Amino acid sequence: MAEAVDSEIAAFVERQSALVEKERSFEVEESQALVRRLPATQLQRLGLALTGVRVTGVRAGLGGKQLVTVEAAVAGDKLPATLLRTGDIVSVGDKDRESSGVVWQATEAKLVVALAGDDDAPGDQRCTVRKLANDTTYKRILGALRDLAQAKTRPRLHAVLFGAEQPRFGGGSDGAGDSLPDESLNESQRAAVRRAVAAQDVALIHGPPGTGKTHTVVAVIRRLAAAGKRVLVCGPSNVAVDNIVERLARHRVRMVRLGHPARFLAAGAAHSLDSVAQASAQGALVRDVRRDIDAALAQVRRCRSGAERRALYAQIKDLRRECRAREARVIDEAIGAAQVVLATLSAAGGRDLARSAAPFDAVVIDEATQAVEGECWIAAARAPALILAGDHHQLPPTLRSPAASQALAATMFERVRARFGDAACCMLATQYRMHADIMAVSAQRLYGGRLAADPSVAAHLLSEIAGVEATDDTAAALVLIDTAGTGMAETTEAADDERLALADVDSKCNRGEADLAARHVAALVAAGLPAEDIAVISPYNAQVRLLRTLLRDALPALEIGSVDGFQGREKEAVVLSLVRSNPACEIGFLADYRRINVAVTRARRHLCVVADSQTVARRDPFLRALFAHLEAAADLRYPE
Repeated sequence: MAEAVDSEIAAFVERQSALVEKERSFEVEESQALVRRLPATQLQRLGLALTGVRVTGVRAGLGGKQLVTVEAAVAGDKLPATLLRTGDIVSVGDKDRESSGVVWQATEAKLVVALAGDDDAPGDQRCTVRKLANDTTYKRILGALRDLAQAKTRPRLHAVLFGAEQPRFGGGSDGAGDSLPDESLNESQRAAVRRAVAAQDVALIHGPPGTGKTHTVVAVIRRLAAAGKRVLVCGPSNVAVDNIVERLARHRVRMVRLGHPARFLAAGAAHSLDSVAQASAQGALVRDVRRDIDAALAQVRRCRSGAERRALYAQIKDLRRECRAREARVIDEAIGAAQVVLATLSAAGGRDLARSAAPFDAVVIDEATQAVEGECWIAAARAPALILAGDHHQLPPTLRSPAASQALAATMFERVRARFGDAACCMLATQYRMHADIMAVSAQRLYGGRLAADPSVAAHLLSEIAGVEATDDTAAALVLIDTAGTGMAETTEAADDERLALADVDSKCNRGEADLAARHVAALVAAGLPAEDIAVISPYNAQVRLLRTLLRDALPALEIGSVDGFQGREKEAVVLSLVRSNPACEIGFLADYRRINVAVTRARRHLCVVADSQTVARRDPFLRALFAHLEAAADLRYPE
């Protein structure tokens, strides 16, 4: 049996590694195509660089790294508009040298970059900042796959995940799993918590929209910690991880958040490794060394002698070495003392966790259906038990390479669920978000009729919100504005610059639908619904840009975005423009039912769909069922 598992793992790793390499190469080439081709001034116009900015400050950060502050050339001016955001990989250079780093802070007035390694800040007052490609995650995925293939001894988890053994449960469901009573958990959530806490190998939590998946995951983590187990908690994005951090912070759980603080939300930053380390007794020694580095850096910027500068740089190098050694001890202590360690899947492959000798008893991966399987293996290798939470009927991992995306999109969650079914997977069966009519098609076609609306939301409407007038719009849970036969045809947006041409080829828009969506939003606002309670979404970025042009100035609080960017979110009212309207009934990626499922299930009390039913509902089974339901249950409207 061991040889069969080794053989299956070897074949799996070979396939996955080749696909990951294709995806990495494609993304790096795509992201760097403009940087290679265009001068810095043109890159600045596209928001990918800042030129002629001033270095106004240098100080020591975590690991002795230099934090370089750059501001506009004229003191007090704002920086030019840019696409650079916290967490981006950039280069900072002048005429003498160029160094790479991570954007630590980005505001209208300044950009702070944490330089990598022992790189030094530009010596000149003027410099250029350029956005770079980041393939760190891909390298860590490939490393995790390599380790999986080369493992000398295999934990039982490997045999289970590749089907040679059945998952086991026991030794936890009757202990600490019930020692933390939580009346806010419903029956299916309690069952999922008991199963996960008792898992000796693997357990899955299937959370359809609005069912409290993250709430359930937090309950699992708390119970494992209460049982004296150490837990590594991961997600594919910083937002997913910080969402758990924020909820765990309400309880007395010793936790630490790993990763680059520049990428954290406020909740994550408060529990970051840097913050925890600084609060320790040893952290004071580290702060002393950082102050010495800052003082030496200040001297460098003032001195004129080349020999003196070289001596100071040698001193700074020694201080950084001492700072890293002391920080390593502080970091090891902070990680070892934590009951719960949280990180993105990529950060779980970083040096801090790799160096720590403290073992974990369980790994919990939230939003596991948004991560490629290789990424999950970065964390899965850290403990004998693995708990995956997600929903395979919502959007899969975001991938770019046409040659690799379809095969890589098959996730670990889906593979394990397909192999073991209900023996390993518990589905959360009550949703607390949507009116029953909004969830009906998804519940029946995707969740086997097992998903039910809680009575508190099953019939709620916009007209029941205080201050909202009862109108034909606010008294309807579903509205279909059907543009079939009106001549409101889709168009293809002409890219107005090279960045759009590269990133958003042939994106569709529909001016008629955009006008109808804007009119419907205006009616909801006129009835008293605050604009911040409304979202206007579309699967097409060109339509999103058009909608923003029409609505942003009049309603700045209105949220307008893509379906993909709205996953995991909700609003009281959602207006959805599906865009496609053509004689050939071509619907492009609307045929991915997961995208439509996400789009429809963002709304709590009111969903308005603006679409050409003759185009959209002709060929795809899920869309056909959705429009049949809309025709039966929605307020139907046919514009002239």
